[in-house]
Amino acid sequence: MVLRSADVFLLTKTPESDRSKLCMKLLARSERARLYLAGDGVYHLLEDKAVFPPSCEIFACLEDVAARGVVARKEVKVLEEFYNILVEDVMEATGRFFSF
Repeated sequence: MVLRSADVFLLTKTPESDRSKLCMKLLARSERARLYLAGDGVYHLLEDKAVFPPSCEIFACLEDVAARGVVARKEVKVLEEFYNILVEDVMEATGRFFSF
């Protein structure tokens, strides 16, 4: 079931990217967020110091996690139907959508 009152974030950049840093700042200010990690964005799961807000749900693309050899943390939901779920979430959520 999709959470309808959340801000949706799509992050495809590496942790070193300025766009990633901006995304994390905006994410920290969101009361309820859903972060989708795809492409090089899945490298954020390797960061020991990466702290995601407790109100943030985190999703990762199965294909990108597997292709990069990243092991997802227990709080991350790795999705096989990543893009279908992302599109549904963006279309039906009442919050804002950010893409980095």
